[in-house]
Amino acid sequence: MSKTSGGGRELLVIGVFAAIVLLLPFWLPLLGGYEALATKIVIWALFALGFDILLGFTGFLSFGHAAFFGTAAYTTGLMLKHVSADIIPALAVSVSLTLVLAIVLGFLTLRRSGIYFSILTLAFGEMLYAAVLSIFQGWTGGDNGLTMSTKPTLLGLPMQGLNVFYVCAVLLIGGFALARQIKRSPFGLMLMSIKENPMRLEYTGVNVMAYKMMAFTISGLYAAVAGSLMVVYEPYVATEFMHWTTSGEIVIMSVIGGVNTLLGPMIGAAFMLFFENVVQAFIGEQWKLILGAIFVLVVIFLPGGFIDLARRVRKAMGHMVPSRRDNVPDAPGSMREDRQKGRRADAQLGGR
Repeated sequence: MSKTSGGGRELLVIGVFAAIVLLLPFWLPLLGGYEALATKIVIWALFALGFDILLGFTGFLSFGHAAFFGTAAYTTGLMLKHVSADIIPALAVSVSLTLVLAIVLGFLTLRRSGIYFSILTLAFGEMLYAAVLSIFQGWTGGDNGLTMSTKPTLLGLPMQGLNVFYVCAVLLIGGFALARQIKRSPFGLMLMSIKENPMRLEYTGVNVMAYKMMAFTISGLYAAVAGSLMVVYEPYVATEFMHWTTSGEIVIMSVIGGVNTLLGPMIGAAFMLFFENVVQAFIGEQWKLILGAIFVLVVIFLPGGFIDLARRVRKAMGHMVPSRRDNVPDAPGSMREDRQKGRRADAQLGGR
């Protein structure tokens, strides 16, 4: 495949994605949703997209991403309340502060992997949550959360209704395009190599810690932007934004949708929010029980999430579905042929 055709396909994917997102407030009500839900879905989709860069690319499961989401939310709320109603300074300060926090937490937690990394992120997240309720309660409002009467604006434009949605949608589309470029770049391939065998990379002289830090930081910045937009969407900062349950929700969204697919976690976010805000009205208080059952079934029978389900349906319908290779992009034809020749040669040598 030539670079030109590859670039054209990439533009087509991003274009289709942009059309679906931008038209979300118009087709979501046809499914029983509403305009404000569309904005919330876009914000959480951005959060899930950034989380997939860490979990999907490098395999590091964080239970502390609420720390980035909540820190940015509180910083944005304080900026809007005490400094300026314009969201640009609030976004700039909140993202900058979260960047520092991500670097510090990454330096402290990425020295461990697996369950130890997960527990460390959970511990630091809960420490920040406790600080919000105690040490910083004079600023954060403690258990009551941070309330404000400020109406956010963007260069004088009131951030209400569809104005908020389109700002969030543009940032999500930009974030999606950036994430796809990261995944297709040498940097993204290096992250996925770390997921497979970090020790082998260290033996070859690669600074694995630096790559892990960059993935952790980028993922934290996505969470920061999402947390800031949540306050722009609804000028109130709830204490749950910093709680571990927020981190748990983003993990569930990612797993349900399909990790390491970029689209999957966003689909999972949309599904969970739609289930919570629309389907709940029909099934009542048992919605959490049903959602939990769906999660269990997905983990057991569809470890690849909804994306895997779509692939299986396409295959059952007779469509040619290429085998998924998580860590290596499709190679050019010549490289593919050389690899096949090498395999045949190895098989012949093994048969002697």
